[in-house]
Amino acid sequence: MDETFKKFIVPASILVLAFLSFLVVKPLLLPIVLGLCFSYLFNPVYKRLNNKIKSKYWSAGLIIVLTLVILILPLLITMPIFTKQVFETYLSIKDFDVYTLIKSVFPILLNDPQFSAEVLAASSNLKASISEFLVNFLKNTLMSIPDIIFGLLIFFFTFFFGLIESDNFRKYFSIIFPFSKDHEEKFFDKFEKVTNSVLYGNFIIGFVQGIIAGVGFFMLGVPNALLLTVITTIVGIIPVIGPWMVWIPVDIYLFAIGLKEPAIGLLIYSLFVTNWVDTIMRPFIVSSHAEMNSAIALIGMIGGTIAFGIVGFILGPLILAYLILLVEIYQNKKEESIILKENPQIP
Repeated sequence: MDETFKKFIVPASILVLAFLSFLVVKPLLLPIVLGLCFSYLFNPVYKRLNNKIKSKYWSAGLIIVLTLVILILPLLITMPIFTKQVFETYLSIKDFDVYTLIKSVFPILLNDPQFSAEVLAASSNLKASISEFLVNFLKNTLMSIPDIIFGLLIFFFTFFFGLIESDNFRKYFSIIFPFSKDHEEKFFDKFEKVTNSVLYGNFIIGFVQGIIAGVGFFMLGVPNALLLTVITTIVGIIPVIGPWMVWIPVDIYLFAIGLKEPAIGLLIYSLFVTNWVDTIMRPFIVSSHAEMNSAIALIGMIGGTIAFGIVGFILGPLILAYLILLVEIYQNKKEESIILKENPQIP
């Protein structure tokens, strides 16, 4: 057999099998990625617990139970309320007169009959689009319950074994890592920092911002507070956008319908509490020199979602971050090689 062919057949086989493996796991990609992310986030807790219990299975099992209590039980409790509020929002949007609201807030804009007709048509289309989205959301959620349950099983299975096999992942990666031991240590150090930047910096901080904004909605008696909390949490994760995209329209709505006290309270709370969560929390959670550029994170989320579906919301920023990291490692290795060639006396 030709030597050149032998040289490339193994890498080619690995690439083909990797592609086929991706096709196999693609339908389960979301719960698998979420399970791996959770195993990474809870790994420090798992290691501390395992040092005391001295049983990796019991340690991982306790963390799974803790996650069930913290995440799943509140979800099951709030789901009926959330569904009710989605339905109430649908009815409110269906009956709400957007044109009259615009006319009361900006009467000068609607003096032109042609422009007034365009606004009326646009507001009707907007109402219809939002109503259709909410109806489809409820219908798809109900139809997807069996898939959601199966996805949860895959998620917890991946989460459990991701914790148990965390040390083996690093050992396996050390075997296939193409650079020296020194570069490997640098890679793992930066890998941890950029992963923390993406997972903690974007997702955890965004999640906390949404929850804190939700506390404000509940305290001030804002209608459909639970639904608004969920939406704020989702947009809070997205770089550049953030919770302001929800609380500003809600505040305008409260002023427009005459609820001035809750509107003023929400404005003050959002400006001085919700908006400052990111500023206060980020330096404690994420190392400043390891933060991922917001533009790259946003591009990763958008491009990842287009390429991989909803799971790309997480995968996109991580893929871009790891690509940049590998390029930096390779560039540093190349620069060190040039220095050694120019100065052979350096040990």
